[in-house]
Amino acid sequence: MRKKGVSLPEARRQNRVQIKEIIYKKAPITRTDIARRLGLTLPTITTSALEMLAEGALIEREIPELDSRNPRGGRKPLYLDVNPAAGYAMGVELGPYQTTVCLTDLRGNVLQKEWFPAASSDYAQMVDTLTRQINGVLRTADIPQDKLLGVGVGIPGFIESEKGVIRSSMRSKWDGKSLGMDLQQSLGFPVLLENNVRARAIGVEMFSEVARPDTFAYYFISKGIACSLMIQNDIFSGKTAGAGEVGHMVVQPHGPVCETCHNCGCLEALAGENAVLQQCEKVLKNADPDQLQSMSQDGEDAKMQYLLMLQRQKNPQVCAVLDNAAFHLGLALANIINFISPRLVLVESQMMQNEENRMRLLQVTHKNLFGLNETEVDIEFVPFDRFSGAKGSAALVVKKKFIHLQ
Repeated sequence: MRKKGVSLPEARRQNRVQIKEIIYKKAPITRTDIARRLGLTLPTITTSALEMLAEGALIEREIPELDSRNPRGGRKPLYLDVNPAAGYAMGVELGPYQTTVCLTDLRGNVLQKEWFPAASSDYAQMVDTLTRQINGVLRTADIPQDKLLGVGVGIPGFIESEKGVIRSSMRSKWDGKSLGMDLQQSLGFPVLLENNVRARAIGVEMFSEVARPDTFAYYFISKGIACSLMIQNDIFSGKTAGAGEVGHMVVQPHGPVCETCHNCGCLEALAGENAVLQQCEKVLKNADPDQLQSMSQDGEDAKMQYLLMLQRQKNPQVCAVLDNAAFHLGLALANIINFISPRLVLVESQMMQNEENRMRLLQVTHKNLFGLNETEVDIEFVPFDRFSGAKGSAALVVKKKFIHLQ
């Protein structure tokens, strides 16, 4: 549909984007259904679809089980779908515990994945190492290199995705750096940057096998805590590129000092993984030094798994710390829901692998919800996956470089 003041080539480009997006999200779908949903003419749909079929971006097929629409017989309708092998995306997460890298096709099927130790705080060394890691994954993958659409990178912190700039992060030496441009020059591929939790929400929007509402929240609990918001399939970044940093909302005035924001009683200082580890180390030092010695031999990521094992074994000190963390996480989630009223909240956390923590979070959240939020907002726990941030970053590439052609 051509808008007033839009040139004919731009109108065609906009139509093509709309058509490709609805095929991507509603496939298998007929040309007639696309025309009806978008309010475009059937010839417009047909012309654009033929172009994309010729390019290999789309495929068409018969689906007999859906063909109750043609009771009079005759030619069966052909359904359009995206060709998963028409392009590939590389996703990276520069997380607090490790760097994860994965290669996907257009449908989010992971073709290759690897994880590496956490990136260096030295910016130049990080760029050099990450370049080698990405190239190493590409060399082992059996794909045509010219079909790589680009590389998406998810990073905790304030990330200005439009400019590819790290505004503020946990590694202060990276702040203000144009990682998008620097990595693109190093790799020779387009590079997109995004906050790692916002990337996870984009991964759900693009790659989820289950239908999701177009507006939802993604609550991620790790060393830091964030809650990204997808509004009508558009991720909300905020004016300062810091939307969703809920870990620094104060939930206990005069509480412990946060190592990151230096305020007292923020959520991260009470329920972030670092805070939980420190609290458990303190109580175990006095009550169970043997358990503390076993835990201290592992890295931070493995320490959390060890604590969860102790919780399952009913260690009273660890159970008390995790119960307190889940309480504050549930209290914060109730405040988030009361403020924005999303239709759905997805929760991902290493901590929430144990059922008692999930139940505690839900109990506290529901107790503090207001009005219809208690019955009309769904809360769903996403299985913890160390590659979800990298996969979401790949989804960002598919969205921007395949569908929206930026």
